[in-house]
Amino acid sequence: MRLSKSRLGDLLVKKGLISDDQLIVALKTQKLLSAPLGETLKQLGFISDTALKSTLVQQAIYRGMAFCLTAFIGFSSLSFAKSARAETFSSQSQQVQKAAISIPGMGSLNLKKDYRLFGSREARSTNLNAFTKFTGVIHRFNASLSANNSNWVSDIMRFRNLSEAQKIEQVNRYVNAVPYVEDAQTYGVSDYWATPAEFFARNAGDCEDFALAKYRALSMLGISKDDMRIVIVQDKIKNIPHAVLVVYSAEGPVILDNQSQVVSEARHVQRYKPIYSINEQAWWRHTS
Repeated sequence: MRLSKSRLGDLLVKKGLISDDQLIVALKTQKLLSAPLGETLKQLGFISDTALKSTLVQQAIYRGMAFCLTAFIGFSSLSFAKSARAETFSSQSQQVQKAAISIPGMGSLNLKKDYRLFGSREARSTNLNAFTKFTGVIHRFNASLSANNSNWVSDIMRFRNLSEAQKIEQVNRYVNAVPYVEDAQTYGVSDYWATPAEFFARNAGDCEDFALAKYRALSMLGISKDDMRIVIVQDKIKNIPHAVLVVYSAEGPVILDNQSQVVSEARHVQRYKPIYSINEQAWWRHTS
């Protein structure tokens, strides 16, 4: 194997542990989550924990070898080169060993039996440090609350006197009227989490933008944030990652999806496999 092929995804494909298509799906999902690639692959069910740890160790070895070769060529002093190689390789090995043993952000897990989305098991954590894109867009939205007196806010507030079920239905229809457009075309980057104000001002967004706009709109209408989550799922039909909003309503969990004008009961939705779900208080890892 070439030393340049030291990236985790390349190593897993080279070893035959995952396919090229699975790597593409995992990388797309990782962009939505801002989570480590290895953890994303595990949650998608593409690789076992044992295989991942083994490959991480192999990755450390290749990176160490590559460093040694570079140090040997680059430094004229052999003694200095040996010292640099030993120190850096030790640091890299420790980092990879820690990554293989622990999963960032999963230190305080508690199984919550009440909310078994799509029949999955759920592990809850209040540590949102790994989800920088989600927390970032929430912070940007909160910082601009005083400026949110635009048309979309006025439109949403027209639904405030409706029943809970009617609020959910009307918000889903209202937000879904915005055209679906990839971030690369709208913002010039591969992945961008837009605030609802940006989403409606641009009149464009991708799946997580739709889910977040619905989350915020329903919150403004009095539905508790504790009763809502943005859910990152694997679309088993299209074989791509996707984002939807789940609302744990009085009638049970329902799914708001930019791919459907109909609000569906979660128990009737079969096409999605949940990976992660998140709100401002916590996040949940979903397993079969």
